[in-house]
Amino acid sequence: MASTPTKDQATGLDDKHGPIGQNGLGYAAVFGLKTDANLKGQEYSWLGSVFYFGYLLMEVPNMWLITKLPIGKYIGVCLWLWGAAVCLMAACHNFAGLATIRFFLGIFEAALLPCMMVINSMWYRREEQPLRTALWYNTFAGIFGGILSYGIGNIHGSLATWKYIFLIYGAVTILAGALVFFGLPDHPSKAWFFNEEEKSLVMIRLAENQTGVDLHKSFKPRQILEVFKDLKCYCIFVCAFAYAIANAGVTNFNPLIISGYGFSQSKTVLMATPQAAVAMGSQAILTAITFWVPNMRCIFWILSAFCGLAGAVMVHVLDAATHRNASLAGVYLMGFYNVPWVFMLSLSSSNTGGSAKKSFMGMAVAVIYAVGNIVGPQFFLSSQAPKYPLGIGAMMCAFVVMAASGVAYFILCVIENKARDRKYGKQHDNIVAGLEAERDDLTDRQNHNFRYTY
Repeated sequence: MASTPTKDQATGLDDKHGPIGQNGLGYAAVFGLKTDANLKGQEYSWLGSVFYFGYLLMEVPNMWLITKLPIGKYIGVCLWLWGAAVCLMAACHNFAGLATIRFFLGIFEAALLPCMMVINSMWYRREEQPLRTALWYNTFAGIFGGILSYGIGNIHGSLATWKYIFLIYGAVTILAGALVFFGLPDHPSKAWFFNEEEKSLVMIRLAENQTGVDLHKSFKPRQILEVFKDLKCYCIFVCAFAYAIANAGVTNFNPLIISGYGFSQSKTVLMATPQAAVAMGSQAILTAITFWVPNMRCIFWILSAFCGLAGAVMVHVLDAATHRNASLAGVYLMGFYNVPWVFMLSLSSSNTGGSAKKSFMGMAVAVIYAVGNIVGPQFFLSSQAPKYPLGIGAMMCAFVVMAASGVAYFILCVIENKARDRKYGKQHDNIVAGLEAERDDLTDRQNHNFRYTY
């Protein structure tokens, strides 16, 4: 009942259109952006990094804004501004202009990740959250963007092809913002598609999560201190940083790596789409399995990181001149990079209780994600194009760290659950406990009836 096509489509539109614009930078580079803007040395890498300086700057204000503003309207406005800024990139002709717009793009996108983590815990039961995370943090942008860029590459107008990419991507994002603004409710109790009885049933249904749904409560500093005492939170943070390193490589340099295999400009952007398809398909299948088989999230988090590692090793060691198809298969196998991130986000939503703690966790993950994406592009040296051995090596290390953090998170959850069973006994009525946790704004550690999913 808590899931409707309208809301699922709105949340999907929310976070899938930010990455469209990010992938657009890589596609634009294939179609001559670097030459037309006279980018030299590491300036293209810095365009990947400067986005996250704006993103980082906005995260602390976002922590406050999310608790004060209607979340659906806030996301919609951010998407409008984001789309307008993407369109403005078509007017840039040098590094300074591009970097300025990229900085503001980071500011406008900064709200999306923490908002979606909050929406996940606000609307869905814990067993439903992995699949919903996969739906809204999917790689549809990579598939749609690659095909769209291929079509745009055949436009023969008065503007350079890369300018059309930014204009069309920006327009699509503005449209998505309008749909989210008018279609996404700010809270289950305000859902326009539920009657009063259904709204009450939804709140009872969500009580079993024991993590609360109302963020507009008095601020409790003790809940934030709890984050720094919880080793599981550090596992989340480490995975977020490692994922961001891998994400920076895929988002900014994937089309450039593929262009090194000798494909034409149009075919390069088209050949980049299978990697996104691998990511989208794998995370959809694996998260669907977790709906039916409990406590498999960490297992899939770990295994998918190893799949991504295998792909990075193939790209790193194989000679593209003599083993092009095998090396390209490695590029596609790296599409598993997104799966650990999806499971990590869903676990953070499922296992975090308390209004202030949830808001802070969303902000902290986004900050660490931004720092990783600032650092990540700097491993991709222009002098090493198109193989980028240092950058691929950094991605290999990132996959190992993602797997290790998943192992640690799994162990910590199992130990904590067993300790609680010994001390407090088995779980009793989860709905009653959830309503009490909502009323008293308890964190997951304060609620003795809470057990961690993994």
